[in-house]
Amino acid sequence: MFSSAVRQLLDFFSPKGENPVFLALGDSIISDCYPGPGYGVAALVQRGLEPVERRGVTRTGYMLPDLEAQLPLLKGSSCCKAGLLSIGGNDLLALDAPPDQAWFADFVRRYQALRSELKRLYPGTTWLVCNLYDPTDGTGQLPGRQERGFPPRPGLVECLAHLNQAIASVAGPDLVDLHGYCSGHGWSRRLPLWFQMDIEPNREGARQIANLLLQRLGSRV
Repeated sequence: MFSSAVRQLLDFFSPKGENPVFLALGDSIISDCYPGPGYGVAALVQRGLEPVERRGVTRTGYMLPDLEAQLPLLKGSSCCKAGLLSIGGNDLLALDAPPDQAWFADFVRRYQALRSELKRLYPGTTWLVCNLYDPTDGTGQLPGRQERGFPPRPGLVECLAHLNQAIASVAGPDLVDLHGYCSGHGWSRRLPLWFQMDIEPNREGARQIANLLLQRLGSRV
């Protein structure tokens, strides 16, 4: 066996190990855009994993094409501690009419392709693939719409459920069920409110979601 002195000498001349990486790609569910700088879900998870090098971009309004566009810019790593993905809500909200089966099939195909490429770039990573919460708590109504005199949109709740099924088919065991976790914390106010500006996480909501993700990592990393 090597003596401690020899081991230290070998360590000194050996290439330095790569810094651990935390990858986060997604929309305002996990970004700092509404909770504030350093208070978004991805930022809080990063803090819980430190020291890590953060990669990827999270931003309000992001849709699946925005994540696809990041792929050529990402530097892969075999030392990625966790990969966090949140996408789909804006893809749905951007539509003028309820999507048909072909739309959902295309979303699944492209999300699966994205996941496959990310797994290639970051092998051995623990993945956290978020589904979509429902701030309406099943009513299809939001304060902003109600103030403007618009009726509830129950059809949107049905589309959300369908999209969450699609996300689950892509995520498999990596799924993180934000929909179930946040249920009741929306505008029904059955439980403490975790949202602001109709659909965005407030600081408490972001903190709660980040805690869920870190607990998941603690049991899997």
